[in-house]
Amino acid sequence: MKTKMKKFWINNKERILKIIGIIIILQVLSLICMLLLYLFGIIYFDDGIKLNVELFNRFKESWYGGFVLIGIQVVVTIMLSFIPGTSMACIILMQALFETPGKAFLLSFISVMISSTLMYFIGRVGGYKLVEKFLGAEDSQKASELMNHKGAVYFPLMMMFPIFPDDALVMIAGTLKMKLNWFIPSIVFGRGIGIATIVFGLGSVPYQKFTTPIHWILFILVCLIILCAVFYAAYRFNEYLEKKRK
Repeated sequence: MKTKMKKFWINNKERILKIIGIIIILQVLSLICMLLLYLFGIIYFDDGIKLNVELFNRFKESWYGGFVLIGIQVVVTIMLSFIPGTSMACIILMQALFETPGKAFLLSFISVMISSTLMYFIGRVGGYKLVEKFLGAEDSQKASELMNHKGAVYFPLMMMFPIFPDDALVMIAGTLKMKLNWFIPSIVFGRGIGIATIVFGLGSVPYQKFTTPIHWILFILVCLIILCAVFYAAYRFNEYLEKKRK
């Protein structure tokens, strides 16, 4: 039994330490967030944790509330960039905080633009080795393979869809020294559409009417068809660029 446990530890040491590290970071961030919320008076303790709803609403509507939320989202996105879906989770949380979709979109868009730009320069200045330590060897390798396989052309499209590791791709784009006149429009266009889809699009899908498995299958098929159509258009555009170069 001890031999099996030892073998399992040796084979999975890096993965286990990474999971433990993620749990510790999440716990520390949770405690920091709780402390900040308590200091601002947004939460208080009275036979359990209570939310000061009136103060919280005033905080959201204040001139500095948006800046604080943007700062929190930027820090969380960068610090937890090695966890897939962190950026999308922050956008969904921002959407839940605000009843006005336009405000949720604007704050999320500003946050994502700032975090994407910072992560790009982290990759550009620090190089691949720093990105590998930041994201882990496996995620860095996957992102590098995506970028090296005609990644420049497909980069804006990969920014649109949550199935791709967008934060990792942004850092790898920095290590590859992607030109800013391509990088900036790519994240503005790609991530802008991705944010709009989450904030405006997901809310318009009538999930409550999906009463049978067939409805979900049709919905997934439609999403896949749209995804294939977009990447086929990108493929044809890439062919056009290659012919033009020749």
